[in-house]
Amino acid sequence: MKKLLCLIGTIVVISSCQTESKHDVLLHINHSNKLELLYVDSKCGEWGGNEQELIIYRDEFESPLLADYSEKTKMCSTNELKDSISIKRIKITEEESNLIIESINELCKSKMSREKVPPHGGILYHFMLSDSSMIIRDFPSVELKNFAALVLKIKQK
Repeated sequence: MKKLLCLIGTIVVISSCQTESKHDVLLHINHSNKLELLYVDSKCGEWGGNEQELIIYRDEFESPLLADYSEKTKMCSTNELKDSISIKRIKITEEESNLIIESINELCKSKMSREKVPPHGGILYHFMLSDSSMIIRDFPSVELKNFAALVLKIKQK
């Protein structure tokens, strides 16, 4: 009986010491502060090209992350953008949250590890929080593998 009480006491102490393993990422994003991830390819040279845009947000402070995804196709002859894909209110998983952070890190590392060259065309990445506390713009840039993986996952939903 004494051993049983000791065992139950140990289990209670161990379970009370454990905290929920909740991986909170992107807490700066809330209902009033959205993260915009924009990619523009070089289809039309120095006039830009097709656009892929992800808007990451929350409905309320403690609600899960959501995303709106859109693609626009550029007509080079008229310089006009036409909506081609629009997906609203996509629930973001932990894996996709990690891809968002990795995309931001990859863009920063890529931008800071290249010399500045005069742009005459190329791809553009523009990552920005709506409160302007973070703005990363890289032109001309290089393809970001993590952003491409994130977009692929979002489009499969």
